[in-house]
Amino acid sequence: MRNAAVALIGLSSGFTVAAALFALIATIGVLNRLAQVTRSADSIRWYEICFMAGGMLGNLYSVYQWEIPGGLWPGPALFGIFAGIYVGCFIGALAEVVNVFPILFHRLRLREGMKAFIWAIALGKVVGGIIDFFS
Repeated sequence: MRNAAVALIGLSSGFTVAAALFALIATIGVLNRLAQVTRSADSIRWYEICFMAGGMLGNLYSVYQWEIPGGLWPGPALFGIFAGIYVGCFIGALAEVVNVFPILFHRLRLREGMKAFIWAIALGKVVGGIIDFFS
């Protein structure tokens, strides 16, 4: 009985946190901005469905530790490519929505080299992901 209660509390907590995250992302308009930037606003419903499905599958993968079949190719490689595209688009849209870079540049008093700064952040993320993958 105790295990069932703990499982119910854990499941309820997970649903609550996931719902709050999805509500936050929907409220600040990240998906809308992503659709606007990619000029695919007619597919916003598809973005929402894929976003929710990805969140649910990601949670299931995290809980059950499934193994992605295919060795190093094609399963995990394709997963890594799609996950990287998702994270990159999401971070880009989120940064644009909340105006992170203009505030950061203003605080750092950075007038020139903004493009190099953004490229350095992106390359650092890529190198960190590669190092993490192989370690």
